[in-house]
Amino acid sequence: MSQPIYENRFFSTDEMLKEYIRRVIYRKIFLLGGIFALLALVMLLVTWRDGEPVFMAIFGICLFIILAILIFSPSLTLRQVKEDNRRLHNGQTYESVVRFGDRILTQEGTFSFACDYSQIVRLHKLSHCWVLMFGPRNGILLDPTHFTTGDPDGFEAFLRERCPQMK
Repeated sequence: MSQPIYENRFFSTDEMLKEYIRRVIYRKIFLLGGIFALLALVMLLVTWRDGEPVFMAIFGICLFIILAILIFSPSLTLRQVKEDNRRLHNGQTYESVVRFGDRILTQEGTFSFACDYSQIVRLHKLSHCWVLMFGPRNGILLDPTHFTTGDPDGFEAFLRERCPQMK
């Protein structure tokens, strides 16, 4: 790989991972879960009004399960991501290094990953991090305040130029 045009170095924080999980990975799940929870609530109220105890119990249980999933699954996913990182790096914490040159190269400890700019389909600009999506649930985290090479102000224009399919 040639000299990187941009380089981003950072240590992942819980805030970054929580925000990525809640606002990127679980975004559609929250939307659909909210719709189904609302539907279950409406059906619960209708069956309560009609005096149908069996259906009330069924819709009440459905509502409880949906809400429990919406509340607890992001924190369980965060725990799983952190455990996978610990296992991958033998309990060590490593700096993430993302280099942008001919390709995008990500390195964290002994783990490395490379992808082409054509694989990037979306940029999520969150408050604690940016996420370059290269699949429906796969992303590369960046800390927009930790560029060590390149002008951070021109980074988004650079990405849009290299990734024309990016939203």
